[in-house]
This record gives sequence, C-alpha cells and structure tokens, in this order.
Amino acid sequence: MRWMIADNKPMPFSARQPLVASQPAKREEIDNPGGFAHVPALDGIRGLAILLVLFDHLFWANSNTGNRFFDFVSMIRESSFVGVNLFFALSGFLITGILLDTLRIPHFFKTFYARRILRIFPLYYGVFFLMLLFTGPLHAVWNGWQYYFLTYTANLALWARPPLILPHLNITHFWSLQVEEQFYLVWPFVVYRVRKPQTLIRISIVTCIAVLLIRVGLVIARPHLHNIYLPYSPTFSCVDNLLFGCCLCALLRTSMRSQVLKLAPKVFAACVFVLVCAAFLNGGLGWQKSFFIPTLGFSLIGIGSASLIAMTLRAGSSSECIFGNKVLRFFGKYSYGLYVFHYSIEAWLSGPIRAFMDARFHSKALGVLAGAVVVALVTIIVSLLSYHLYESRFLRLKRYFSYNNRVPTHDRQAAESGA
Repeated sequence: MRWMIADNKPMPFSARQPLVASQPAKREEIDNPGGFAHVPALDGIRGLAILLVLFDHLFWANSNTGNRFFDFVSMIRESSFVGVNLFFALSGFLITGILLDTLRIPHFFKTFYARRILRIFPLYYGVFFLMLLFTGPLHAVWNGWQYYFLTYTANLALWARPPLILPHLNITHFWSLQVEEQFYLVWPFVVYRVRKPQTLIRISIVTCIAVLLIRVGLVIARPHLHNIYLPYSPTFSCVDNLLFGCCLCALLRTSMRSQVLKLAPKVFAACVFVLVCAAFLNGGLGWQKSFFIPTLGFSLIGIGSASLIAMTLRAGSSSECIFGNKVLRFFGKYSYGLYVFHYSIEAWLSGPIRAFMDARFHSKALGVLAGAVVVALVTIIVSLLSYHLYESRFLRLKRYFSYNNRVPTHDRQAAESGA
C-alpha cells in the first residue's frame, strides 16, 4: 500500500482521511509489521545514504597522488561522509512521523521503545557481545571502551582516552547509532508533551541554531582540544541533522505544506551549490582543518538532506522515480546490516587484498578497487544472512507491539532506520 502527496491539492492535516491498512501478506510482515503505508522512494534515500558511507570507508587511499583524476576521486570520497547526515535527517523525519501519528494510541511509549529495541538492539549487542567473547583470541584491548559501547555512549567520550584496539575489526562507526538512540531517549517525550507541529518546528529551529553556535565555539577552541571529533560526533554537536528531518515532518503537517514541497528543489540546489564551492576551495568537504564546513557547512548538509527527502515525496517527480528504483531500495532495505558489518569486514580483508594486488599487478589503484569490491560483496552476503536468519526473528516480535492500523500515516513508512 502506498500514499503519496498530491501536488496540486494539498489538504490540511486534520482534513486527510486516515488510511486503513489491509492485512499484510506474509512476506511483508517482517518489513512492515506495523501496517503503515510504504513510500518506496524513502527506502531509496536510505540506500543512497549507505552507499555514500560504503564509498567513504571502502575506497580510502592517498589523497595526494599527483594524478588529477585520482585526487579528484579522493576529494569526492572524503566528502561522502554526508551519507551519515542523510541517515540522520531521514531517521528524524520517519520517527517524528510515527510519533505524531501514534500520539493517541494506548501504550504510546511502550510501543515505540519496544519496536526500536527489537530493530536496533539485537544486531548491535549481538556484534558487541561476540567481540567481547573473542577478546582473548582476537588480542583485543578495550581500555574501558567496552563500557561506553555497552551503554551507547562511546560518542560522548569527550576527553582523550587510551585507544580501543581491535585487530582486524572496527566498530568506531557505531557512534552514529549511539547518537540516534540518545536522541530517541528524549524526542518522544518532547513530541508527547508538545503535540502541536508548529511548536515542534520552533523547538527544532531554536535547537538547531544552538547546536550551530556550539559547533562554532568548538571549532574556535579546536587547537586546544584533545578530541578533534568534538564538532562532529557528540550528540550535542550533530543532533541538528536529526532535527532538520523532524522539522520537515512537522512542516508537512501545517498550512505551509505546499510551499515547503515547492521550495524543496530550490533549497536543495542552493545547499549543493554552496557546499560544492566550499569543497573546491577546501579540497573536499573534509572538516578537520576548515572553519566553514564543520559549522555552517554541517547545517547546510542537514538542510539539503531534508530538502532531498521532501523532493522524493512529490508523486511523479524525477526524485521519486530515481529513488524508487529497485537497486537503491535493495540497499535501503539491508542498510542496517551493511552499516554494522562493513567496517569490520573492511579491516579484516582490505589490507591483504590491496597488498596482494599491489605485489601481483603493481597497481595501488587496482588494489583499492579490488579491496572495495570484495569487501562490499562479502558485506552484502553477511548482511543478507544476518537479516533473514537473525534479525528477522526479532522483527517478527513487533506484531506484539503493533500500532493501530487506522492511524494516519502520511509522508513516511514504518520501516525504521538503524542509522
């Protein structure tokens, strides 16, 4: 079942007829256990986000080769971290829609948190506890980091600490999952207390401005900080990217809906133009030595991400067509497993493959390409097996925490993001 926006006659939120979900087919029970309307293009948005992350993490190489083509590709790769920001904006958009649309159901908090736990915790803690179990054979040195990962707070280790040493494994990217879970400890209570979309918009905008000012202060103080990631990964310096998605969701439930949809392509184009200019001036969107990119630049990435989401919601639009294709939707469906597994598989396989290709063919570029392709294929296989043999068993339990099928389900789908 599918619901899309009618561009010519947008109706106010209260006037829309609620959707009544039909009994889902068995094959859909895992993917859509809440019975919500499904917007395929949003799966495609998630697919783009994970592909950007994979490109960033799997194609790392020397950024100053002297070859203009390879240096240009490296500049693009260093800019593809924006996939995480896109994940954040999409997650904020989808979850805010779910929260607003289920305010009146019984057991509001119990249902929301139970469904989030069933989606996120089994794989996250499954991988984490497996690593703990093999600490000895892996010669891992946790240096206290296990307690941060156990409590979803590794991204809040704000001061210098002894390093986490996991030979042939990597879970440092779990920081973004921790940002989302920390946000979801607070946001449902805000939505439940406020309820009005207009007030949520004001709260989101004020908070986004505050986060921008925090980043400005952190970047100014950067030479004196021990942790260069303070403007990037702690929740208080990146939560605005989630809130831009939340704000979009609330805006589409007001009388500004039509204007927002019409302005979205222009806003997206303006953000892309400024960021591309900044990338050429800075040699990419690498933020460690820039002032503009980790401050206003991060805000523009979040606004652009929200605008892209809005563009896909226009029925029959080119964006809806692009992101509705099966390839992007495939990667979107399995994005959580791809995100969780890819960095450890990369740490395990990439080095040996690159070394072999370099020794055999004397080509570092071929080694980078071969390593990335093999790691990507292995990651896809592992993610498919994980989803169908492990995660799906927990996802089926969502039927015990189902939302009311008669709840209106505008502008989003029930497939909840893990990134």
